[in-house]
This record gives sequence, structure tokens and C-alpha cells, in this order.
Amino acid sequence: MKKAFAICLATLSLFFSILNVPVSAEENQEVVKPDSVQFTDTQKAELASIQKRILADKKKLIEKYVEFGALSKEEADKMYSHFEKHYKMMEDHNFQIPPHPSHTRHMPK
Repeated sequence: MKKAFAICLATLSLFFSILNVPVSAEENQEVVKPDSVQFTDTQKAELASIQKRILADKKKLIEKYVEFGALSKEEADKMYSHFEKHYKMMEDHNFQIPPHPSHTRHMPK
């Protein structure tokens, strides 16, 4: 009985000592990304060709869904226009990755 009590006490003391470990300053800081990178013309052309291939593949996929009856033609047309708008937006912003909000914005500091 004393042995079990001692094991429980040791386990609890280890558990509570782990909770008091301070967080290092490096882990607490947010990652700062540069605002934007200036791509060269060849890099922009390469990114544009990849984006166009992705757009063509998405259109093929949507065509298959329409062919199999999972989507209507009107829904497919809406998706096509959305894909085109996204490509145009990427082209207007020189193929920069759009900023995404931090996932920790609702966490208390």
C-alpha cells in the first residue's frame, strides 16, 4: 500500500513539475514572413504555366462530374467562372500567395 502511494505521489509531482516549465521566447514569437517576393519575368512565366495547367485540370475534373451527373451544367459554369476569377486575381497580383489569417487569432495572449 505504501509502495502504491509513493508511486502515485512521484507521478503527480512529475506531472506538476512539467506544468511549470516556462515557454522559451523563441517558441512564443510569431513567424514573420516577408510581405512579398519580387519574381523575375521567367519565374512569373513558369508560375503562370503551372497555374494554367492546374486550371485546365480543374476544368477537366468538373467536366467529368457533369458527364457522370454529379453536377449540373449551371453549377459547372459557376465553378469555371470562379476558377477564371481566381486565375485573373493571381495574375493581377504577380502570382503572389494571398495572405491567410493566423490560426491562433482567437487564442488569448
